[in-house]
Amino acid sequence: MTSERFWVLVLAITTFGAGLAAGVLLAATGRVPSLRSEEVARPFGAYEQRMTEAFDLDEEQVRNLRWILRDYQEKIEVLKESNVAALDGELVKIGREHRELIRAKVVPEHHRQQFDLWVGGLPVLPSSSRPQ
Repeated sequence: MTSERFWVLVLAITTFGAGLAAGVLLAATGRVPSLRSEEVARPFGAYEQRMTEAFDLDEEQVRNLRWILRDYQEKIEVLKESNVAALDGELVKIGREHRELIRAKVVPEHHRQQFDLWVGGLPVLPSSSRPQ
């Protein structure tokens, strides 16, 4: 068994096993960045996390954002119970209203232009990774 293929296969399996073990260990210690279960349970938890990082929101702004997103989720659920296809225009209207609430009540004034770009589909870097 001195074939090169055999040793490449052994190396590949060993590397895979080491990577798998390292991933399990890092996940168990909590060093792998991920959404906490409470963030996933909240409506739009990932959106909230991205906004908090991108626009450097304080605690009050995060509370306001959570309230707005919870209200938005509740209104979406009410629409889901009725015929969504017939109420598509209403859903768009509610979405725009809540986006404006977030812009006015949550996003700091000096970040509003960035927020407008972000909702338009352009990426926004978190405050911590922006060049000074």
